[in-house]
Amino acid sequence: MRTMPSTAWTMVTLLVLVAPRTAAPAAEPPKLKTQSVAIRLPDIEGPKIELVQLPPGKITIKGADGKDHEQAIKSIWISKFETRWDEYFIFAFGLDLSREQQQKERQEWRGWQKTRTGPTYFPPYADEPEQGAGYPADNIRFRAALKYCAWLSKNTGKRFRLPTEAEWEYACRAGGPPLKPDPKALDAVAWFDRNSDGHRHPVGQKKPNAWGLYDMLGNVGEYVIRDPRDHEGVLAGGSYKDDAKDVHSAAREPYSPDWQKNDPQEPKDPDWFDYGGTHHVGFRVVMEE
Repeated sequence: MRTMPSTAWTMVTLLVLVAPRTAAPAAEPPKLKTQSVAIRLPDIEGPKIELVQLPPGKITIKGADGKDHEQAIKSIWISKFETRWDEYFIFAFGLDLSREQQQKERQEWRGWQKTRTGPTYFPPYADEPEQGAGYPADNIRFRAALKYCAWLSKNTGKRFRLPTEAEWEYACRAGGPPLKPDPKALDAVAWFDRNSDGHRHPVGQKKPNAWGLYDMLGNVGEYVIRDPRDHEGVLAGGSYKDDAKDVHSAAREPYSPDWQKNDPQEPKDPDWFDYGGTHHVGFRVVMEE
């Protein structure tokens, strides 16, 4: 069993205490209904997940079969930002528990791994030490993102999950037509290969879309559920690594075994990807009414 180094635990704790660095939008988006849901911690107030309510509607998207499919979208809440380390580390390392509870639960390691994640070899953002609070969580496997949503539901008393492909694209397009900005327009709203310097950035630094949602395109790709039977997930929206032509509302990237090729474990880690090449894998959450 791997243990978390004390220095890494100190870093994790600091992530909870440091406020996310989010930038104010250059232009005020339309007023939609919003709310915040706080994560519970033992001794201090935890970070808050900011959510925007999507109005009900319909959207036509291309399915995995290449055909157009019209889908109805019910009113749901979607997080304004990509899920950040500030929120994710609380779940991953049990920071919502007292020390006694952590020790008790870790004694039953298999039980812990059913609901949380194992420790990393080193912080996933260690290649860029300035990262931490305010940055999108990355290297996250689909299974771990699903466990995070289940934990978040239990922690807050709300019902959280990953967005369906149709819900995500509806939110990305703000209910409008397919979105594929040219490089100049994309620069204002997304981090992609031309402006990212090869790494992800704190959430909320680019302009939001018409519904006040940040980084729907670029930065990290975001998991969507295309097929409920899929155990690996599909990334939507493109990422900081992609060329402008590959960063748009219909962009999809399926799981690749290359994301784990440098993982020394056999079988491969079920919760974390290879730290060398999968910093572009992230997600955001949906909360049901």
